[in-house]
Amino acid sequence: MKGLFIEEFEKPYSFRTDLPTPELEPGLMLVKVKVAGFCHTELLVLDGEYHSQLPMIPGHENVGVIAAIGEAVTGFNVGDRVGVGLFRKACGQCRECANGTSNFCSSVELAGLNVDGGMTEYVLADPAWTVHLPDEMPFVKAAPLMCAGSTVYNSIKRANLAKGGIIGIIGLGGLGHLAVQFAKLLGYQCVGVDTRRAPRDLVASLPSIFSADLLIDPSEGTETALSMISASLDGATGLGAAIVCTDAIEAYRFATSILAKHGILVAVGQPKGEIPFHWSTFVSQDITIVPGGLGSSAMTQEMINLVQENELHVEVKEFTFGAGTFERLMNEYRSEGMSGKVVIRIEDE
Repeated sequence: MKGLFIEEFEKPYSFRTDLPTPELEPGLMLVKVKVAGFCHTELLVLDGEYHSQLPMIPGHENVGVIAAIGEAVTGFNVGDRVGVGLFRKACGQCRECANGTSNFCSSVELAGLNVDGGMTEYVLADPAWTVHLPDEMPFVKAAPLMCAGSTVYNSIKRANLAKGGIIGIIGLGGLGHLAVQFAKLLGYQCVGVDTRRAPRDLVASLPSIFSADLLIDPSEGTETALSMISASLDGATGLGAAIVCTDAIEAYRFATSILAKHGILVAVGQPKGEIPFHWSTFVSQDITIVPGGLGSSAMTQEMINLVQENELHVEVKEFTFGAGTFERLMNEYRSEGMSGKVVIRIEDE
């Protein structure tokens, strides 16, 4: 089969036409991939941050149609349109699996991170982490929801802020433009933060009911940002919660500087290396740091349905599948005017 392939760390993907089709196993499904998303995590994998065993097929934002079903699989049928989750083959016996947090199982496989993923024609899927896609939802719209969408939806929930509270979305790119819409849909006041004009313009162009109540350019400084928040949001002294959706270390510093006392910071962005916090973040501000991450399959299904029912916008830039895909994709991904998500069309609808 055809597929993109990581042969060496810190080297561009190669395009292969001789890859073996995954062998169907009991308890798993074989999915014909239609669209694969490209996520920042792909760059961490390529840099060796996940200590992946190479060679390996990348890609963990995958959607398509079920081609075959393994023994003992229930709830799915051949031909179903599905979104494929990151996780598969948890042990089912350990403490994490017993607690319903099998994504933390020590033996769980991570598609595209430590085992073959979906930037190819076929990928294995675990029914425990697979969701149904509405018939009306295009695959190109669905793919980014499998990681970016699921992650920010879950992260907003994890902030556990009371309805009507002020949530800041720090970084308005592929994850952030979705997070703004989810925050508004869930009943929060929302502040969007980004130094780049293109992502701010994207959020400003969203329907008013799903756009940010306030957009901030952090290059204008903390005092300006706090003054804008107070003036626009009934004298608020800062954010009730901040979802950091970018890997920039400075974004974490800025987020803590505009959080109100007792605020919640949800860490989603994955920078290389450590994330430094000054002691005053905890002692003087009483900030709580909560990890973000992918939602459960039930939460991801809930999010998918809400996107469809409320016609939320998923901004995508689509690339064709073949030789040179990686180079073209990276040129766009790193461009100053980039906004939204990039996806690879593996096969037509």
